[in-house]
Amino acid sequence: MSKIVTKKARFMLEADGFSIHTFEISRKLTKSEWNCCKEKLYDQKQVSSKAYVYKESKGVYRVSQYEQYGLRITLEHAHDQENSRGYYVRMVINPRKVIDPDASYIGIFPPEKSSITELQAAFHALLKRSAFNDQLDDYYLSRVDLCVNIRCDHKKIFREVVRVLRKLPTPPKYKRVSRKEKDKKKANKYNKHYIKFQCGTHSLVIYDKTYQVTEQGLRVDYEDLPGGVLRFEVQYQRSVLRGLEKKLNTDNPSELLWYLMRKSEKRISKHFEQCFADVQFCQIEEIEKRIVDSKYEDGTKQIMLELAHRMQRKQSVDQVLEEMASEGFAVDDLLRRVHKLGFSPIPLWKNFCAQQIPGPVSLLRMISEGEVVIAYQKVK
Repeated sequence: MSKIVTKKARFMLEADGFSIHTFEISRKLTKSEWNCCKEKLYDQKQVSSKAYVYKESKGVYRVSQYEQYGLRITLEHAHDQENSRGYYVRMVINPRKVIDPDASYIGIFPPEKSSITELQAAFHALLKRSAFNDQLDDYYLSRVDLCVNIRCDHKKIFREVVRVLRKLPTPPKYKRVSRKEKDKKKANKYNKHYIKFQCGTHSLVIYDKTYQVTEQGLRVDYEDLPGGVLRFEVQYQRSVLRGLEKKLNTDNPSELLWYLMRKSEKRISKHFEQCFADVQFCQIEEIEKRIVDSKYEDGTKQIMLELAHRMQRKQSVDQVLEEMASEGFAVDDLLRRVHKLGFSPIPLWKNFCAQQIPGPVSLLRMISEGEVVIAYQKVK
């Protein structure tokens, strides 16, 4: 005879904790410096099969020979943008890969002062015989991604977290951005594991890092993974970094990176707290019970129930609220009222093994204090 037993799944902070991952440095060049750099690259291409430079688009040349070492370089002639006209070299850097080309794509930059010193030395060694300036601090920061990796040891619970997170409502003043590719089927599949909200100064990103790694053909089969790694990112654009330079009275990239590494936990948590409600994801039965037992008027309860029931079938809260508004439902302030009851209107799968799962705000808060335990039931 089968019986139901209660077991525990765990979300755990990865060893590197909160830090940074990818960042971009830039340097403005004169026209003659830019042309000289480009000519050197094409000269190298003539004598070495390892030197790859090609025109990516109008005014943009991509240098791919350093990409295996965590360095993606472009030469850019910007003539359409009012605030950044001129000639530039831009480098998108994965610092772990620059220091160690064999490092895992899942890991992030260790938040230690020695990491900066190692990066400076590795950057110099990589570019000292190149067409580019080999001193990291001779550039300026033009983008920084703060991030944290959270590992889950239970595959079904991890996949369910990814599924409900991608339905989150778009925060005010942000827009939702999807990945676009020529292969639309591939892009649609990727977007099931990825969510990005963007405003003028920064972006908030949540995605399934294990899917990204396997989708790019690296090492493991996604379906065979026992759990997964969920990544939270805050991607700062140049305007935020310019403000930070003024605040700290320095434009030195190494100093700014070290500051952001130390402040990454507080900054990531704060951005997500400002944009999302601190609520739980629950089973539809629990959502119905909390709504019915609430002190809201019957008409409001019915609209709340309608929202939750539609969310069982639809792919985003935004879509459902737009549909309901077009049908005459009073949806202004509806989300805030639902959230006051402590849950998200996005239900877990019916008969899912766990009764509830923490939302992004509580997950980030609790993971800072230790592992997060999720009780679930299993039939034996």
